[in-house]
Amino acid sequence: MKIAIDDGHGMETAGKRTPAFSDGSVMRENEFNRAVVAYLHDELIRNGFSVVLTAPEDTDTSLATRVQRANDAHADYFVSVHANAFGNGWNDANGVESFVYALNDAKTTGMARCIQHELIQATGLRDRGVKENPTLYVLRKTTMPAVLCECGFMTNAAEAKLLKSDAYRKKCATSICKGICAFAGKVYQEEKSPVVHGPVIIENRTEDVDLILWEGRNYLSARDVGEMFGYDVSFKGSTPIFTKKK
Repeated sequence: MKIAIDDGHGMETAGKRTPAFSDGSVMRENEFNRAVVAYLHDELIRNGFSVVLTAPEDTDTSLATRVQRANDAHADYFVSVHANAFGNGWNDANGVESFVYALNDAKTTGMARCIQHELIQATGLRDRGVKENPTLYVLRKTTMPAVLCECGFMTNAAEAKLLKSDAYRKKCATSICKGICAFAGKVYQEEKSPVVHGPVIIENRTEDVDLILWEGRNYLSARDVGEMFGYDVSFKGSTPIFTKKK
């Protein structure tokens, strides 16, 4: 199954940003969108989907180009990631919602509801539901079922803080992938930790340590090795310092 994923707008799209924070900074919407799509790409690949990126460039990409890329790739589904806004200043509008072209399209609405459910379960934000909006270009012009996710309000101070958070961005990506998996009847595959606990033998002595598996090789932590040989271990930056215990 091939999924086209779309990070809404671009870094320079006019007006698509938060109001100014107390330090004078702003978050552009595409900062959130592109981060979620990057995490979503890896989530989908791990779960056995093929992926098409509709806007991989750093520059703004037109809606027509995004749609054409999804259509030309014959994607099975299209998901566009956004952050919402109400007006230009801080206000109380809040929550998560998903949009489809038409609610009477059972397949599209089914996927949207799966994604919306997972987003609400993970974020705990207000559930604004699945809605139809036939005016949205990427929903109107794509030739496959398409869902546009609004993952929180940039104009709500509390939600804007979440949208800036890497942890929240990862949470949204995981939720969207879980929703797609649920809709497709696939069991979601969790990311496997590279750390495993296992034995090593040093000078005929067996010790249980944390092993890091990376590209087919096992690595030991410097601290574990040093302590096994009777050293105190400290660090200067990332450099381990071994001092013989007295």
